[in-house]
Amino acid sequence: MSTALVDDLDRQVQHWLGSARGCLDAESFASRAAWTSVEHAVGLPVRTQLATTVDELIRVGRSAEASVRSARTQPGAVPVAQAAVERFRRRYLQVETTLDFFGQAVNSRTSRRLESTMATLDRLALQSIEASLGQVGIVVPPVLTYIGEGLGASIIRAGIRLWAPGTVNPVAAIKVVRHNLFRPTSLFHETGHQVAHLTGWNDALQAALGRELSDDPALRSMWQPWSSEVTADVYAFVLTGYASVAALHDVVADSRTILRWPLGDPHPVGWLRVLLGTAMCRASYGPGPWDRLEEAVLAANPLERADESTAPLLRRSHERMDRIARTCLTTAVPGFGGRPVTVVVDPQRVSPRALVELERSAGAALWTSPHWRQAEGIRIVALAGLREAEHPDRAGQWVERAEAWFTDTARAA
Repeated sequence: MSTALVDDLDRQVQHWLGSARGCLDAESFASRAAWTSVEHAVGLPVRTQLATTVDELIRVGRSAEASVRSARTQPGAVPVAQAAVERFRRRYLQVETTLDFFGQAVNSRTSRRLESTMATLDRLALQSIEASLGQVGIVVPPVLTYIGEGLGASIIRAGIRLWAPGTVNPVAAIKVVRHNLFRPTSLFHETGHQVAHLTGWNDALQAALGRELSDDPALRSMWQPWSSEVTADVYAFVLTGYASVAALHDVVADSRTILRWPLGDPHPVGWLRVLLGTAMCRASYGPGPWDRLEEAVLAANPLERADESTAPLLRRSHERMDRIARTCLTTAVPGFGGRPVTVVVDPQRVSPRALVELERSAGAALWTSPHWRQAEGIRIVALAGLREAEHPDRAGQWVERAEAWFTDTARAA
């Protein structure tokens, strides 16, 4: 037996064990101030899960250490020790990925201004899930929002397995991108994913689209795989109305990609996503500013620019968009007791008329009062987004007002 090999295995396992013990301190991944800024109901399950994950990692490390000790006296055990050390090393890297993810998420709250913003986003996200699941007795998971790069938001749903084996995500972790921090309708698209997953909505809509498009197999094959992203768009719409449609357009409005249909992309073609949004507005509210947005989208992106194989499908989808929109708004959802989402979360609460009434009844206090912040936060987001979209000449003022509201500087002033 080569003692050099066993010595090296011993050295390796001690290195990884030392690194694993260092992971016991959550402040190795995010500052104490950052952890403190996270609500107890969110931070506690995250830190508990991470501590359990690290404890299990150390257990695996000690098992590897024991294998190395056995290899010193049993030459035949050397291959077992080698495999144990390699398994421990791989586990460490998986755990580190998990810890780094949550550490970076929590650490994105780098200032008092961002702490206030992210705390508001946490609360809005939780309220948006409670708006539907709270009515049907499904447990609402905690939510942790964090800042990320890119154009679009994303979610790691609560309850799914993370990188480290045996580690289950204890919260809905939602990335919000910087350009939409103060117009976060995409936040409700992501919470829509969590809601749809827990209620069977995705499968229900997929089946409903299959029935609606049964006479056009090509369209049916196009739309059904998009059901999980469509339900999320619908959820953002019923919570924030036209604001969600205008904000979505800003994300997809790249002339190089808005008409493209990438192979395997679960999202509908950007052009169709916007037109579905404007069709849902018409179905719910009648004529309005969304008609001008649709006119602008069609003018800026003529179908002649689409790929020859895609253009006919886009054209036929557009011709049937009002019916597709009605299907999306009226599909019976198992987890909602067989009711459509519009019965559980009424989009009329964020109609232009309803938002005008909210603005009138609350007055200036709407933007400064803790009561309105807590009671009507989602509708305030809808109002700011609506005003920004329908009054382009004053959009900058509404952007500033929304930013002041999120950072809590309006009340401080």
